Amino acid sequence: MQQILAACGAASASVEVDGATWTIGNAKIRKTVTWSDGEGLRLIALEHCVTGRKWHPLLRDQRTEGGEFLFTWNDAALSARHASALQSVRTEADEASVTLALTLRVGESLAVTLFQRAHADIAVIEQWLEIAPQRAGTLSRVAPLALSVADLDAPTLHWVRGLQNHGAGMPERGPYPAYRLRSEPLGELHLHSGLRSTWHEIPWFVLQGAADGEGLFVGLSYSGRWSATARNLGQGAALELFSDGYATPLRPGERWTSPVSFLGFFCGDLDDAAHVQHAYVRRAVVPPTPEDFPWVQYNTWFAHLVDIDEAILRQEAELAARLGVEVFVIDAGWWEPSRRTDDNFTTGLGVWRPSAEKFPSGLSAFGDFVRSLGMKFGIWVEPERVDLRQEGTWRLDWLARHHDAIISPPWPPDTVSGWLCFGHPEVQAWAIDWIDRLVSDIGADWLKWDSNWWGVCTCAHHGHSATDGELHQVQGVHRVMRELRRRFPHLIIENCAGGGVRNDFAMLSHTHITWLHDASTPSRRVRFHLAGATYPFPPELCNTWVVDAEDEPLTDPTTPRHTIDAILRSRMFGALGLSARLMHWTQDAFRAMQEAISQYKQLRPLLKHGCFYHLLPQADLQCPELDLRGRWEAYAAFSADGSEGAVWVFRDPQGDSTQWLRLRGLDATRTYALKDVDAACTLRRSGATLMEQGLAINLGERTSALLLVKAAPED
Repeated sequence: MQQILAACGAASASVEVDGATWTIGNAKIRKTVTWSDGEGLRLIALEHCVTGRKWHPLLRDQRTEGGEFLFTWNDAALSARHASALQSVRTEADEASVTLALTLRVGESLAVTLFQRAHADIAVIEQWLEIAPQRAGTLSRVAPLALSVADLDAPTLHWVRGLQNHGAGMPERGPYPAYRLRSEPLGELHLHSGLRSTWHEIPWFVLQGAADGEGLFVGLSYSGRWSATARNLGQGAALELFSDGYATPLRPGERWTSPVSFLGFFCGDLDDAAHVQHAYVRRAVVPPTPEDFPWVQYNTWFAHLVDIDEAILRQEAELAARLGVEVFVIDAGWWEPSRRTDDNFTTGLGVWRPSAEKFPSGLSAFGDFVRSLGMKFGIWVEPERVDLRQEGTWRLDWLARHHDAIISPPWPPDTVSGWLCFGHPEVQAWAIDWIDRLVSDIGADWLKWDSNWWGVCTCAHHGHSATDGELHQVQGVHRVMRELRRRFPHLIIENCAGGGVRNDFAMLSHTHITWLHDASTPSRRVRFHLAGATYPFPPELCNTWVVDAEDEPLTDPTTPRHTIDAILRSRMFGALGLSARLMHWTQDAFRAMQEAISQYKQLRPLLKHGCFYHLLPQADLQCPELDLRGRWEAYAAFSADGSEGAVWVFRDPQGDSTQWLRLRGLDATRTYALKDVDAACTLRRSGATLMEQGLAINLGERTSALLLVKAAPED
């Protein structure tokens, strides 16, 4: 007979027990595990409560361990199947979630606690481990969740590729890789992160059967390296997602906590998977943000690099305020001894003293000026790197070393910089101290955290061992961010390239928004990035900017208005920002940006709270031209109740002038008005017609359109 052990405040998530069997979940997802002597801890079933489908594990003799987790201890692979005793069971509950913790004895010397957490009304369950040895040993390759499911017919694996390159590079030829959606019939596939967590691939994988569209996804919240194996086992599939890149020695009595894995259910297509994923990230991962977030940003970097001073930036700030910008962010180059004529932002890193030459009135006074214009004020930092030629408050023995050699990034080539070991407690304290003073002194509302290199420290006296420096590096960064958020609850932290180099789920738990990619032109590339990134990441977290570019000039009076509109709209279904020399823009470009910002502010709640749709497949960009080859692109955001939305449509100038488009996410029983903001025309169609038959979009000579969709009032 089942008994409820714990329930969250809303009573929509609970833990139930029946003998040695436990079930955790809510009205959308339930997971049942059981304990038995001789077989250890095993999965009984995963239930998608919305559809009633139960996913059962593959049996042990079907080439899978079938255990709940995997890890390597002293070079031996262990799983939940190796548990010899169940030592304790405990539960926790708060207003939004419940947690089940099962402590097992694994092998002869390990106490392994498996944590499982369900959040109210989200079809996702989180899972992680706490490992406490009784004897010393070394831990590596931890998979907090090892998944196997039976009866998955003709499985397909979907995932999104990572950045591929830290900056703006791309292959000389072939498919453009960054944020490319991949979908393959599952055979046996081995994937890995590369140098950093989202360098080669993003640790988010979707398994889907062919019969009914039901599927599940698995992800890993870790800012370091990882690897994954996905296999078609004939009668089902197995997926294992490991945190890698470390071998951490543990002493008796120590407790080591793993990264978090998460598992979610969906029914439909990849957009339906993304909607569940977005709900999870918004409600259980990312820190809370103001209702009017993401703010429209102006950033100085692509406009001016480090060639800045307060006179230039006062002009830009005044123009930005006229546009409707909400936060003005000074990027690199604001400190001494950074020079006005030098675009090398590494000069002076680690000094972190505002430049009296560039800001003779003081950086705080400039922040006051920005606020007087009605905008918030932000600042850029790169805490993990220092200029070795300059004296700062950091110490030489804090530098990360690899086999006694200082980790000195070779880029930019005309500087000498060093990588700080954030696994060192003193480095963490130092970073917290100077960033606290900076934020307090200038009244910063926004902190942009950059990290333009990666190295693995092997110094055993830095608070970690010679073999787990990467693990401690990312954990140290997380600790600093966590403390800054505690001290400054209203501070927005943007992840520019920290942790996984842009987006990763562990960094998202400490930051509010992520810079998507340095390659910000041409517009079709930005749309390609957004098209892929908006599967694992909600659109409002994907920071993109309008920038000046030779191939898309906003300073040329001959640039047609429809071209300008397409450039601006290409950033409007993410987090909208700009980094350009506004004093050089044409009046047409300036007015178009004012209108785009005004429209964006109206549509922002749809991006933040609604459902995002990819109405056409991601374009197949090929290097080096990134030619669309006549393809159209279309994206939409609709409110959860289907009452209103927006559709962004883009036409390749070489393509047809008309495209048939089916909408998604509407109420079939209601009538909708669709307003083309350029043509000032409105048409009316039923939701059923728009979703089943679609409508013809004719742009003529235009290369984009923004359609505002509104349901007629119900009688």
